[in-house]
Amino acid sequence: MKIKLINTFLISIFFFLGCGSDRENNYTKVDNKGIVIKPYFSLTNSSYKKGGGVDDLIIQEINQAKKSIRLAIYGFSNDRIRDAVLEAYKRGLDTIVITDDSQINSENISMLKEAGIDLVNDEDPYALMHHKFLIIDESIVWSGSANYSYYAFYKNNENLVKITSSKIAKVYLNEFNELYQHKNYEGAYLSDNLEIYFSPEDDFEQRLLQLIENAKESIDFLAFAFTNDKIAKALKEKFDEGLTIRGVFDKEQNDGFLKKYSKYNTLLAHKIDVKLDGNSQTMHNKIFIIDKKTVVTGSYNFTVKANEENSENSIIVHNREFASRYKDEFEEIFALAY
Repeated sequence: MKIKLINTFLISIFFFLGCGSDRENNYTKVDNKGIVIKPYFSLTNSSYKKGGGVDDLIIQEINQAKKSIRLAIYGFSNDRIRDAVLEAYKRGLDTIVITDDSQINSENISMLKEAGIDLVNDEDPYALMHHKFLIIDESIVWSGSANYSYYAFYKNNENLVKITSSKIAKVYLNEFNELYQHKNYEGAYLSDNLEIYFSPEDDFEQRLLQLIENAKESIDFLAFAFTNDKIAKALKEKFDEGLTIRGVFDKEQNDGFLKKYSKYNTLLAHKIDVKLDGNSQTMHNKIFIIDKKTVVTGSYNFTVKANEENSENSIIVHNREFASRYKDEFEEIFALAY
């Protein structure tokens, strides 16, 4: 293990073989004011039978939990994580799960409910409870683009972040409790290195537009669903100013009737370097990388509904080393796109 200290910020870079794209990866650990953030990326050419995906790490931490589990999840078909949650509940951990009303009768959710776990849904057929976050022992948060399915960890392009901090866990716990009570209050967390926003209450669209507007050199993005006119317009304006802009869209979101809503053709017609992903499954990321130093990620697709109706969380990390790891992932996906 190699540790490098950068300036006075005590930002550590750890190198090891771990869960991620199919090669040896450099994982970045951002340690600032007691908050530790680490990025992880899904395997895209593997099998859950082999294991080794990020789900293994999540299961390990659930198994080691001592006090509580709080899970807000849209899609939940990974039975290994399900079993870990069930075992945690049987060990006596305070366990609550929140999901979308459309998922309430799915097999794994039904099994959790039948076991006696406190389980609620958003009770809103017009909006999605689209979160994918897990809070363990009020001190660890896992979030990102990945639903808890096997494809998310072993076939799709996905990213997750693990945040170790009781302060940030409390931010997510507040959101969790609001979801549980079917309430929305503004609850953004803002610091020099880290920002966290929740939709629909925090108007994340405005913050993302501000980041794009303030970009000086380059913007790279990975988009599962991208239908937002304002974001597309902002990108075109920055391109006209001379910025390097590249993006990859999920190809399935640009087929059939969905194609007319996507901003892929809009940006392509403006001569912006955008492509369709080369993954035979799904490119499910929702990422912006601004000036190689700021990363935007989370559950938030770049749509009006994500901003105004759905329950979402968005994470902004301002750190060059952290952004470098996302840039590596972007380059891999961009190289395979067409």
